Amino acid sequence: MNLPDPSLPWPIPMQAVALVAEFESCRLRAYRCPAGVWTIGWGETDGVVPGMVWSQAQADQRFCDSLTAFTHQVQALLKAHAEPNQLGALVSLAYNIGVGAFARSSVLKAHNAGDEQAAARAFGLWNKARVGGVLTVLAGLTRRRAAEAALYLTPEPGEQMQRMPQAVAVESSLKSSPIAQGGAATTALGGAVAAAEVLSPVADQVQGVSGMVATLRGLGDQVREFLGLPPALLLAAALIVAGALIIRWRFKQRRDGWA
Repeated sequence: MNLPDPSLPWPIPMQAVALVAEFESCRLRAYRCPAGVWTIGWGETDGVVPGMVWSQAQADQRFCDSLTAFTHQVQALLKAHAEPNQLGALVSLAYNIGVGAFARSSVLKAHNAGDEQAAARAFGLWNKARVGGVLTVLAGLTRRRAAEAALYLTPEPGEQMQRMPQAVAVESSLKSSPIAQGGAATTALGGAVAAAEVLSPVADQVQGVSGMVATLRGLGDQVREFLGLPPALLLAAALIVAGALIIRWRFKQRRDGWA
């Protein structure tokens, strides 16, 4: 890959500069980008006209100037300290999506709140663009966001690393998850309500189980005639469906790598 001149006064680590350069690429003759904007160098558009030609030195210097300007704007938005690699990742994101979007991003909010893991995860939210008017996930953006998140979490050279424990706890069981337990309990309650309606006239007792149950009973009364089912059975069906959705959502969380 063609890299910019490393001797220039880059405002972020060269690793971050290389990341931006890899995804922007460099062309020394003016061209129209997919959006129809005349572009040259490492994605520069300001003052570019058809037929313009730059030397590599011109392209690299303008790239350095642009990254410096973006770095100053990003730093002005930071309320929490950013290590060089973190700053480089944040500047790469802002360079790609614009400072305005970056200022509203969950990445910046999480970083300023001191939650580095949440900030790293939030990079992945910015992987879509409109293609033919439809918001679409793009593989190139997904790769760039993953690279930025990895850089954001990369320790600085010489940074004191905690010794990794030799005995690592096993992955927690979904059975111990309060969310999964709540979903199972909701489903079980729905089954109990259904059984009570079928086996004995206890509908009035069910109403006092909880505020949520009472609310669902009220909704059941309103749609009883439309569906032709007793209110308690409507309540049972709603509880079972709600519990199943909670459990399904929790399984998806685990599949996506959440604790």
